[in-house]
Amino acid sequence: MNINTTNTSFRKLYAFGTKLPIDLSLSENPLGCSPKVSSVLKNLTQADFFDYPDPDCNQLKKLISRRFEINADSIFVANGSEAIIKLIPQVMLKPGDEVIVPRLTFPMFEIAARMSNAKIVSSEMTPDFDIDLKDIKSKITQKTKLIFICNPNNPTGKVIPQKAILDLVKTTKANIIVDEANIEFGGQTVITETNRFKNLIVLRTFSKGFGLAGLRIGFCVASKNIVRLLQQASQPFPVATVAEKAALVAFADTQFIKKTKEFMKSEREFLNRELKKRGFEVVRSEANNLLVVIPPFIPDLVRRLSEKGVSVVDSSAFNLNEVKFFRVSPRLREVNRKFINVIDQILSELGK
Repeated sequence: MNINTTNTSFRKLYAFGTKLPIDLSLSENPLGCSPKVSSVLKNLTQADFFDYPDPDCNQLKKLISRRFEINADSIFVANGSEAIIKLIPQVMLKPGDEVIVPRLTFPMFEIAARMSNAKIVSSEMTPDFDIDLKDIKSKITQKTKLIFICNPNNPTGKVIPQKAILDLVKTTKANIIVDEANIEFGGQTVITETNRFKNLIVLRTFSKGFGLAGLRIGFCVASKNIVRLLQQASQPFPVATVAEKAALVAFADTQFIKKTKEFMKSEREFLNRELKKRGFEVVRSEANNLLVVIPPFIPDLVRRLSEKGVSVVDSSAFNLNEVKFFRVSPRLREVNRKFINVIDQILSELGK
């Protein structure tokens, strides 16, 4: 297989950008992780390091299984949901198969599909930056094997209703991958619907709401056949023992997730309000990302922010060239205020 590594590389993702003193780039949890995770780290033994980990993360799978009332054999755990995004095209596609990807969404979907020599079919967004499920349906052919959907979507934070997703799943035999990386912040999961639909794959991560980005652990829920394929192609010991133990505690702490959701709503509304006061168009988000359209009267805004020590995600990281925007992930109020103060400095320098 010949792959153009210049244009098809995960190193092109915005995750490799520079973090500056005022950082609103990657969507991490500003509150950290559940305080109960600390007790796990304090109680680690030598065996947690020199013994090989459970290759299937059976304890975590049992906990997830009970929470969502799904079969543990339908769960696949890996070192971050990105590992699963990369693996799915490898085991499910052959060269020339078609993969439908919304134009404005997590860029890794398209890169992973291209690495399997699939044909990318782009789906247009609505004028309000929503994923257009009607347009996706119109582009399904006999060659369509995978359809990627992010809910809530990245970078917009917009949510697709559960019923709308399931209506799409019912209309095709193609496998629908629903990435729920940010579902702890907003939206309704379709994870239990994997019991009914064999072509539905739901991705989850512990990096966002649970605040365990540094430990690299995520999972997907799918049919047993799909899980079996992923297990066969996966590395033998994908998740460290420490990561599984931390995930077990974090997943059980529902109060921390509730606190996180309330915090994010407050900070999201603060940034939304303050940016709109200053003439920015902000896409209405229900999650942990805000898409901010750059007004024409502020040239090179991302560069100006960078020069003043502020890191955001530039629109050039996404596949929507018609609109200039940046993405911010709300932080603690102190950091958010510093960001707004820098915006004010730039506006003042431009005489606005």
